[in-house]
Amino acid sequence: MTALRCDDVAVPPTPRRNGDPRRGDTAPVLVRQIVALRELAGATVAGGDAGLDRPVEDVVVSSGRFSVDRPPPSRSLVVMDASGLRSDTYQVDVALRAAHDAGASALLLCEPSARVALATTRLANKFQLPLIVMPEGDPLVVCDALRRVVRAPFMVRGDVLLQAVARLRRTASTGGLPATLQALVETLGGPTALVGLEGTVVAGDPVAAPADTHDLLEVPMAARSGEYVRLAQPISLAPRERPTFWLVCLLHNPTTAWQTVAADVLDLASWSVAVRLVADRLQRERDARFRLGVLNAVVAAQERPEPALLEQLGVLGWQVDGWCTGVSLQATGDVDPLRVLTLTEELQRQLATHGVRGPLVERPDGWTMWTVHRKEPPPASYRDVVDALTAASQSFVGSVSRLRLHVGVGRPYEGLGGLRSSLTEAKEAVTIAQAAGGSVAVQHIDDMGIRRILLGWYASDTFAEFAHALLAPLLQVDHNGELAATLEAYLDRESSATLAAADLGVHRNTVLNRVERLRSLLTVDLDDPDERLAVQLACRVAKLKAELAE
Repeated sequence: MTALRCDDVAVPPTPRRNGDPRRGDTAPVLVRQIVALRELAGATVAGGDAGLDRPVEDVVVSSGRFSVDRPPPSRSLVVMDASGLRSDTYQVDVALRAAHDAGASALLLCEPSARVALATTRLANKFQLPLIVMPEGDPLVVCDALRRVVRAPFMVRGDVLLQAVARLRRTASTGGLPATLQALVETLGGPTALVGLEGTVVAGDPVAAPADTHDLLEVPMAARSGEYVRLAQPISLAPRERPTFWLVCLLHNPTTAWQTVAADVLDLASWSVAVRLVADRLQRERDARFRLGVLNAVVAAQERPEPALLEQLGVLGWQVDGWCTGVSLQATGDVDPLRVLTLTEELQRQLATHGVRGPLVERPDGWTMWTVHRKEPPPASYRDVVDALTAASQSFVGSVSRLRLHVGVGRPYEGLGGLRSSLTEAKEAVTIAQAAGGSVAVQHIDDMGIRRILLGWYASDTFAEFAHALLAPLLQVDHNGELAATLEAYLDRESSATLAAADLGVHRNTVLNRVERLRSLLTVDLDDPDERLAVQLACRVAKLKAELAE
């Protein structure tokens, strides 16, 4: 094959290799993907937009002086040195026609010294041949860089991985997560973020985060949306533990080979990020254990607290000097100690947004907190507290998935001893809030009314025996609690399969199928209001008995 020449420099065409396993790319590289490369930053398409989906199989450089025996190769991108153009740009027209006749894919002008004429743009549009204008850049350097992308992506892969390793090594000791993510942005050329379990951005560019958590799977994921491809690399912080973080990168029109390279870089970087996250998690768990230990000491303290306890309260900055109102927050659904730990910051933010501030202590099944006022709050002020906690809880549950939150509030009491009494009442109130069902419920000890009477009824042995007998056929086969949870949600939502499905985080048809099975197991008619109420009360008794047993 004859080489094309740019003045006196020859660039021989590379033999075409189809199906080279080292390339990791069987799909052709398109013109629009080349335009999106960082190597062409600042370049614009002056004409021929209709041909942006043409495949490119080679890149050649030319001065524009084509001859009959030296046409540009078919399906090639021709890089033309346009620095010598004057006011008359007929050479570009000649090059466009020669490229079109030879079946080339695009023409790239480097450093044009004259503005592309309107007639030239119209000619490119007529031929549907993209005319790309690059204000700055050496034609030979640009050609070499683009050729590596088109003809030797396996070499690009090696270079990029080495660059990634070098950049990650530099950030290992000098920077935190932001520095690591910035190193990925510099390597991959697209916005990158660390996303948590709820789809929230922990660090990095929010643009990269997916709008739907369904794109966050336990395996590497690539999702295309228009001209963009979003890559998500899961990160697990312990063996056989489900992922709780994802490295996400948004790429603009990547080639198949570059998408593969980016996925490899994210996989490589995930180990570095995991090390940082594990260290942060250990620190959080240690702090949480310390806070929980101090809380347990507060609950178990005598009238005269030990000096060591007072010192720990001072270290944590916890105030107990005033009128303390205890709050117990019980999380149910898809919850575990790790998720409680990771959601603490979001919950605290929602509480503060609605004016509820105070120490927030993680428990394995939820949180405990209290507020402090220097003067005794008015008796009727508890309704303001309930309203604020309800708004904060609804916002919090709305920002996470598959989680329910029930809140109990005690009366305000003075001092450390008063805090113990208020926390005890809050624990009693949260039990009633749980019995009420729903995704969010807030119960104040002074606003329990008939529910407090129901608590004694629920706890009676007679009603417990009735509930067990009624639900026995269900409990015998429901080993994972799936059917019981569905029955409770279905009844609490007034027999609405749609609302129950939203609470459970499953499809509506799944709820309907489970309800049909429940109808076959139970000896009651769920369409009868009285029998439906009896089953609903029995479900609450069974749940309360299980919780009290724990």
